[in-house]
Amino acid sequence: MSAEPQLGARCPHCGEPWLRPTNLPGRYRCVYCLHRFELVSVCPNCGEHSTIVRMAHTSIVTCGSCGGNMLLEI
Repeated sequence: MSAEPQLGARCPHCGEPWLRPTNLPGRYRCVYCLHRFELVSVCPNCGEHSTIVRMAHTSIVTCGSCGGNMLLEI
């Protein structure tokens, strides 16, 4: 059996694997549902602060403390 191809990060809004970085650091857009997101340094789920890297290809979008999503819809 072949593994399912990795198309990209999953959108927090629609769940589809079409979340892509924009030309602004720390900003993302889902090319499926067109919602926009911003990478934040304070987790919206647990309130834990973490240092974030705003380079689009190295951004970590999950909280190191609770595993929640660090993207907020804008």
